[in-house]
Amino acid sequence: MSGLILKLAAGEKVVINGALLENGDKPSSLRIADANARVLRCRDALKPDEVNTPVKQVYYAIQLLITGDLEEDRVLPALFREIDRLEDVFRAIDPQAIPQLREMLRRANHYSALCHMRNLVELETELFRHARLKNAYPEEQAQVA
Repeated sequence: MSGLILKLAAGEKVVINGALLENGDKPSSLRIADANARVLRCRDALKPDEVNTPVKQVYYAIQLLITGDLEEDRVLPALFREIDRLEDVFRAIDPQAIPQLREMLRRANHYSALCHMRNLVELETELFRHARLKNAYPEEQAQVA
């Protein structure tokens, strides 16, 4: 048997094909056999006020595709344009990151795309942290050069 296996904590919520489901009192596993099912673990969802970076904007758009709040036909062209802009940044770090994301979206594998985006959110956070540190000590940077 194949399919996506979700391990849910007690009381954890998940959206599947637009329906909000809540796990019972005990941890459990749920197998999603339909490869076309749209799945979003609520703990993975971004809140609108958290969408404050380019990567999080793409993440949020994919999240809204999963929940059915955006229509794939209408949003994918704009989403691919935003993803193309990210490629320049991530090419040096992971040359396959953006091409893999594009392929997941072309196949309508939104859950995998969202999981992939979580890694890019972490990388983006680290890049911003590094840029802040670099800007915090400009005189030391000048001495090194």
